[in-house]
Amino acid sequence: MPAADLFAALRWWLVLLALGAAATPLAYVALGRLADRGYPFARMIGLLVVSTIFWLGGSLGFLGNDAGGILVACLGLLALSAAALRGRTGTFRHWLSDSRSQILVTEAVFLAAFALWTWVRAQNPAITATEKPMEFAFLNAANESPGFPPLDPWMSGFAISYYYFGYVMTSVIARLADVGVPVAFNLGIAWLFAGTAIGAFGLVTNLLRAGFGRRLAVTLGLVAAIALPLAGNMEILLETLHGRGVGAPSFWAWLDVRDLNGPATDTPRYEGSGWWWWRSSRVINEYHLSGRIEQGLEPIAEFPAFSFVLGDMHPHVLALPFAFLSLGIALCWWSSRYREREGGEPGRLGRFVAGTTGVELPTFLLTVVTLGGLSFLNTWDVLIHLFVVVGAFALARQREAGRWDAGIAAQAARVALLLAVPAVLLYLPFYLGFRSQAGAPFLLPFLMRPTRLSHFLIIFAMPLLPISFLLVRETLWRRAGRRWRAGLAVAAGLLLALTLLLLLFAWFVGLSPDGAARLVALAGELGVPLPVPPEPGVGWSLGAVLRLAPALLAA
Repeated sequence: MPAADLFAALRWWLVLLALGAAATPLAYVALGRLADRGYPFARMIGLLVVSTIFWLGGSLGFLGNDAGGILVACLGLLALSAAALRGRTGTFRHWLSDSRSQILVTEAVFLAAFALWTWVRAQNPAITATEKPMEFAFLNAANESPGFPPLDPWMSGFAISYYYFGYVMTSVIARLADVGVPVAFNLGIAWLFAGTAIGAFGLVTNLLRAGFGRRLAVTLGLVAAIALPLAGNMEILLETLHGRGVGAPSFWAWLDVRDLNGPATDTPRYEGSGWWWWRSSRVINEYHLSGRIEQGLEPIAEFPAFSFVLGDMHPHVLALPFAFLSLGIALCWWSSRYREREGGEPGRLGRFVAGTTGVELPTFLLTVVTLGGLSFLNTWDVLIHLFVVVGAFALARQREAGRWDAGIAAQAARVALLLAVPAVLLYLPFYLGFRSQAGAPFLLPFLMRPTRLSHFLIIFAMPLLPISFLLVRETLWRRAGRRWRAGLAVAAGLLLALTLLLLLFAWFVGLSPDGAARLVALAGELGVPLPVPPEPGVGWSLGAVLRLAPALLAA
């Protein structure tokens, strides 16, 4: 690695260190229910707050898309941290002194992960193939456009119609570190790898700290910091067995994983120079309900390690560190370890938030900023993380009440609304300017055969293993199995809800002319008589779903 690039990596790391240090008081207050006061998430908070202030000021015309605007946003972060520490300075200093070893371990984990992936990216830094040129263009647009939204690199006079917040964040770090965009692209991948590692470390450590003690929690947190960014799925094991000729041809034909469903070659694919690892993200063969294979359609099941090896800066990768921040926040909502209040009594708004949500105002505000930021980073993520946070609130209320009742569901719905409305309003300029090229029926599920259990386990066996161990522990050690009737009822309810959702989506498909044509073609393949509608509508679509329902459910 040239010396100039090495110093660029050093400056990049120092900027992230400074952003984390500046946001540590915010983490200390907003994530105060966590055992480590949220220190592993401080970098994410600092980058998120600075980028939000910078982008929002630029979108409203108050700040320019330049170094001055970024510095103003950094001053805003410092001001928020100073306000958070009001009345808490003494306890904060005491916590810093007591947590010195914990902070050093956290910093060592981040530095090791960042250095490792900086070295990996240095081996192949070319910004070519796959979506890299598009992502590089978006990063340049975020860096060079006079304001927000950034200018579209391909359509002159138009703005980027995409969730581009991650590219703004990368551009912010690059300009603070004085790093050119080509080098910033690769260092951005290294930051995302390290941010994912430290997020996994912080989440697992806090989850286990109370029940397992600090030493074991940190040890398992280190395992998570390695496993979450690097572990893949079970396809690599199958790749190895198939390449070595293990297993009967009938087994591989039954398993039906692409490129592994035939006889092994003399030279295993993983010993060649091609992208043999690409197969691990495309395990499933897609079949129509009639049994006909769909050629050229590859359901994609990518995982963090795949994206980091590939080196794409796609939004689902840019959001990874902040997904862990969101999970850490959800743990705060679930936690019952209330700490003694610091900094005086809250105002009227603080009392309202605490009484309605069970968390203090700083935690609530950080939740709003994070959920809204996730929608801007990778819009598909936000509903999942909103569900997790609201679910954590509901479980905390159930634990306090000792039972579940309809009142908890009503409270959860109210909390969801209280979070969603300000999260949308805070990032409203993005939603007003966003225009998606995707539309019905392309956003709806294809009417194909469902995923086979064997393929599901190939993709998810590794994360399911620790979950299974946890369930066994809860059942045998804590005798949680006594509630098996409730568990069966919940499982049956979920299956029924998913079945109804499948039929509802199929009904939506038939409301458009293109979707109706798909349903007619599907009925023809299955031998189900279905008249061609003169014009698709609610009644015809409902009738079509009822005729096709037996075939849909039988699949």
